[in-house]
Amino acid sequence: MPRLQNRSPAVPSAPSSLAMKRLAWSIKLLCLAGALFTLIAPAAFWSHADWVELSMRQMLVNEAVILQTNGQSLFYGWLSSWLVGGLRLFALWQVWALFSCYQRGEVFGVEPVRRLRRFAFALAAHTLAAPLSDTLAVLALTLGNPPGNRVLTLHFAFEHGYSLFFGLLFLAIARVMFEASRVAQENAEFI
Repeated sequence: MPRLQNRSPAVPSAPSSLAMKRLAWSIKLLCLAGALFTLIAPAAFWSHADWVELSMRQMLVNEAVILQTNGQSLFYGWLSSWLVGGLRLFALWQVWALFSCYQRGEVFGVEPVRRLRRFAFALAAHTLAAPLSDTLAVLALTLGNPPGNRVLTLHFAFEHGYSLFFGLLFLAIARVMFEASRVAQENAEFI
């Protein structure tokens, strides 16, 4: 009995090509929804002083900290959220572009690998940006306090480690895809 080999077909069949296009459109719609949420949610959060105070109180150890929730402090807090928001939009754009490549049938080319690598760097950068953004937000809300009552916090949470792990994982996958495309190109040149 002949041994079956795990070979992918050189040209995808019509149903799988259609399935890939559907998948790509689904992911792109999710990216669009994620981008809209990334644009709208910080504005909604920072426009409600009671939400901000409740959230920041959970982050702070000392409940005696005075939080300034005036317009200027909330605006600076909203600006601090764009450190992470900008990275999220960048990551979503890379996923959108990556799945656009897949939609065109380009899987192991230079462009998809570049997009996956950029997405991975955005995830890894999120590891540093998220705690820094939280630090800037607390600083924005206590900057109006008298000297000695301003707060500077820095904390790393479990999800920051996940962000780093997945960023490095996707970076490794991008490297493997780059090597696979290089080997495929070399093999194509021999034929």
